[in-house]
Amino acid sequence: MNDARFATSENRIFYLGDDSTLLTGLARLIQPAGLQLDAFGELGALEAALERTRPRMLILDLRYVSSGTGPSDLIARLTGALPGALEGTGTTKPEVVCIADGGNIETRLQVMRAGARGFFPTPVAVSDLAKRLVELSGPANGSQPRILVVEDDPLQAKYIALLLSKSGMEPHIVDQPLEILRKMADVQPDLVLMDLYMPDASGTELTAIIRDHGEYFDTPIIFLSAETDPDKQLEALRVGGDSFIAKPIQREQLIGAIEHRIRMSRLLKERRIGDERSDVVQGVLSKEAFLRGLDRVVHDREDPSPGVGLVLIELDRFQDISKAVGVDGMERLLRQLEEKLVDQLAPQECAARLDDFTFAVIARRATREALEGFAEQLLRTFGATKLRAENKRLALTVTIGIGLFTPPADDAITMVSRSRTTVARARQAGGNRVRVWTPVIAPDRGSDYERLLKQLIDTAVNQDGLLLMFQPIVSLGANVGELYEVQLRLRTLDGEHVPAADFLPVAERSGLMPRIDRWVLAHALDVMDAERKSHPKLRLLIHQTVGSVAAEAWLPWFRDQMVRRNLIRRRPLLQFQMHDVRAHLDTTKPLVEVLRKYGIQVCVANVTGNAADLELLADLPVALAKLSFATLINADPAELLQVVQQIRTHGASVIAAGIEDPATIARVWNCRPDYIQGNSVQMPSSELSYDFHHSTDDI
Repeated sequence: MNDARFATSENRIFYLGDDSTLLTGLARLIQPAGLQLDAFGELGALEAALERTRPRMLILDLRYVSSGTGPSDLIARLTGALPGALEGTGTTKPEVVCIADGGNIETRLQVMRAGARGFFPTPVAVSDLAKRLVELSGPANGSQPRILVVEDDPLQAKYIALLLSKSGMEPHIVDQPLEILRKMADVQPDLVLMDLYMPDASGTELTAIIRDHGEYFDTPIIFLSAETDPDKQLEALRVGGDSFIAKPIQREQLIGAIEHRIRMSRLLKERRIGDERSDVVQGVLSKEAFLRGLDRVVHDREDPSPGVGLVLIELDRFQDISKAVGVDGMERLLRQLEEKLVDQLAPQECAARLDDFTFAVIARRATREALEGFAEQLLRTFGATKLRAENKRLALTVTIGIGLFTPPADDAITMVSRSRTTVARARQAGGNRVRVWTPVIAPDRGSDYERLLKQLIDTAVNQDGLLLMFQPIVSLGANVGELYEVQLRLRTLDGEHVPAADFLPVAERSGLMPRIDRWVLAHALDVMDAERKSHPKLRLLIHQTVGSVAAEAWLPWFRDQMVRRNLIRRRPLLQFQMHDVRAHLDTTKPLVEVLRKYGIQVCVANVTGNAADLELLADLPVALAKLSFATLINADPAELLQVVQQIRTHGASVIAAGIEDPATIARVWNCRPDYIQGNSVQMPSSELSYDFHHSTDDI
């Protein structure tokens, strides 16, 4: 192949398949990101196009590929034939995303092993596919990562620049250290490679100067040095460095570390910018942005007005309408309803499509009556929609549930649960109506509250009325696999999900924690067993109480659970609360040692960072320490950084949880924890759906 006539197009996406509805919806969603979709109905036509142009991504709809062609061979055939496969061209292979029948686990495994960056089972959620494509395209179409190389040795600088260029990056050399700020402003680098020892100014001094400028707080800085003194390395990290790479430099380690740090920096920056925009946006948001905004309303320190609520609108007889108008007609109808919904929104209100037949609105009205009036208006507006199929007029109705923010909810998932429960009640009453949420049990019922809640908990444990949710914990360093925290919910009789914080204190006072702990652990192990093929690197962080695990019968029971599921090599991590550890300190120390012997790592949660907590961690061989949210938002930045570093000296990695808003993201990035967790990363979900491959590739 003649490379001279080969064109690179960073905004082009090639699609192999013949799904016209998917194409129409996808093209509309990715167009604002500057991406262009080209469709090919036949494999030969796609291969001919690849002879001329290297696209940014390939979407392979395996439903339209002949059964004799395996996914692995197809991906290798299409990507291996490109000039991007040649070393030293600075051209990379296109990213590959596949669509196929979700029930075929063998196909999914073949796609993953062939290096595809995404797999979407049918029927495809077009918005999710579009979001993945935009993520893979990077924050700036057609841009190479810009790397500032601060190195006074010209031979070293040229060698590093050559490695970067061959890997598709754009190096800029700074051989005069005092020019660092001018170069930062000119280049706006994605990452800085900093030599530690240079004339005129050291790398530590230059890093401190860079961090003094707020616009560079999330620009990763990696030190390059032969320095082996841990105190000097720690001092460099203390002023704002992200990591060290030892000289002599190994290409794989350097490129892997750069790509990982840039990816995590962009992730946090995009989350921060997205959150800032969604604070003031009016109109229709993505589902993810909407839920993050909902979570901020939940955690707002000011009491919400009686007129603030989560309004959920579900189409009645969705399946019948979809069958009558067809897929294309259904998509047109949903867009029409979306436009009608936007017309009804007041300033500072936003909406989203939660699924194929449900819209949601964060409504902000002056009074409770005005809130209900808004919902009634939506009922009439949607009901007036003219809908025809085969020359017959179809009636369109919706059922609306209003979730209230009082009593306070724990998170966005709880609010959605309240609204969905209310919709279900309204539908049971005949549908095509508005209903307002009322709690099954409420704290203002006095002494009856605890008794009723205890009955609910007892029933839930006996009849599987508890529910597990999963929230990713993302490494900012090396890839450690897929780590999720298991979070517990209580399902009430009418389907509402009650957060753990609202019922576990009652369970503890009622002596129910040993049963709950075993239920949670057993069901989490079931998940590890069921997901071993689709999530081979899965690790679950599971809440337990010290008293339950220290019981004499617990260890034999746990061994039996592990053996029964053949999970001997896939152990969970156990999480204890700091207050629980303190209350049972004499028990906890030998318990952690015993768990270590069995290969079970321990995390201590809600670490405040005070002297007493740090002294306690020094005596406990725990693997992880999770900072309390109060510490994360209230501690002085320098003090926070010192707490993180001190915990590390005791051998524990640090989790910064509660990443909810731009301010927290900035503080977290500057204190350099090992892991981040929070709704701004991803909301808790009943599915293991976070894309760890995209955010934490091996380094």
